[in-house]
Amino acid sequence: MAEEEEGGEGQGEEKKGSKKMLIVVVAAILLILGGGGAFFFLHHKKKGSSEERHHHLTPKEMEKMIKEHPIIDLKPFVVNLSGPPGSAPQYLKVRIALKLDRAVTAKEIDYRMAEIQSAILILLGAQTVGDLQSTGGKLALKDEIRHRINARLDSGKVTDVYFTEFVIQ
Repeated sequence: MAEEEEGGEGQGEEKKGSKKMLIVVVAAILLILGGGGAFFFLHHKKKGSSEERHHHLTPKEMEKMIKEHPIIDLKPFVVNLSGPPGSAPQYLKVRIALKLDRAVTAKEIDYRMAEIQSAILILLGAQTVGDLQSTGGKLALKDEIRHRINARLDSGKVTDVYFTEFVIQ
């Protein structure tokens, strides 16, 4: 009977130890989850507030942004698209706007306009309807236009290309 009592006390200590261990593990898990939740909440709150700040510029900030990073519109381009021989011709009409890294770049683009238009016309004429129907094809075309223009510039660069009109007929 003495042996049973000793065994009972040992099991009681093991149960107390395992309960303490369980409490420590649960507390650690809750602490990790709480920290992760706090990080997630604070991280997304910062991101949203910076987006709000970007969309609510003061008139002076807007004027400064326009002067520092002008956007210039090019005349519309109308080209025959590439296609299999004997197929009906298809046309692309596109208007392009260029966002520049600085104001002085606009002067160089104006000076090199014939060269830039020629490069864009050649690029557009090599496209097929299949190339341009997907979003990925249009994005690739924007990148290629930006690359070809920047290859011709010395004083600055085009930071983005916008299609303001895009019609395939």
